[in-house]
Amino acid sequence: MGFPDLPRSALERSIADLVEKAGDVLQSQGRLRNLLAATRAIAEDLDLEDMLRRIAQAAVDLVGARYGALGVIGPDGRLEQFIHVGIDADLAARIGHLPRGLGLLGALIDDPEPVRRELLADDTRSVGFPAHHPPMDSFLGVPIRVRDEVYGNLYLTDRADGPFSSEDEELLMSLAAAAGVAIDNARLFGESERRQGWALAQAEIASALLDEDGDDPLGLIASSVIRLTDASVVAVVARTPAGAFATEDAWGEDAADYV
Repeated sequence: MGFPDLPRSALERSIADLVEKAGDVLQSQGRLRNLLAATRAIAEDLDLEDMLRRIAQAAVDLVGARYGALGVIGPDGRLEQFIHVGIDADLAARIGHLPRGLGLLGALIDDPEPVRRELLADDTRSVGFPAHHPPMDSFLGVPIRVRDEVYGNLYLTDRADGPFSSEDEELLMSLAAAAGVAIDNARLFGESERRQGWALAQAEIASALLDEDGDDPLGLIASSVIRLTDASVVAVVARTPAGAFATEDAWGEDAADYV
């Protein structure tokens, strides 16, 4: 009858623990590299709409979620935009209107702190899903802040390998912080481009007014407004001798409907 080699068993356990910890470190390092790659991808383009979709996709990829969304909060405190990932266009059309920010989504708006749940249904603030909506279990939500303003929230559901972890939450908060900086830069860039566009339009209009043989100033104004505001129609409305208002001219795709 032999006796167990206690020192050797302890050494083997220590080695096994070290191997496990090394694996955890390597996994964490890999996730950090993924976070850095995600932040670089977010900042590639300064077009805000494209950036919001990239942020939502990066969040899904980073934490291994099946579904994700970025909700932008409007002036009324509800969701004015909801950029979703994981639900195709046909299914989205069957579901109908996009979320407005009720239930647990609204709770994150009212109290912008991270929310992590193993089961959505266990949270008393959850209001369920509309018809045709896929079932969702685990949930992770974090706010996106731009300077001191809560710009919106990231919502992730259905992690592939079980419930969301505290590490997932930390990674998503880091991504949200990077997203806030990128969104701020995109908005500043957009405002700068708009100011430059208006300044150029004003110079062109002033030149047309001074040149008798130049372009029609009203047409130039209208085309500038359409270009700079994404308007579909611009109309010139004047008061008639009778005191009513009448459209004198209009420009744009549906201009004929207004003249």
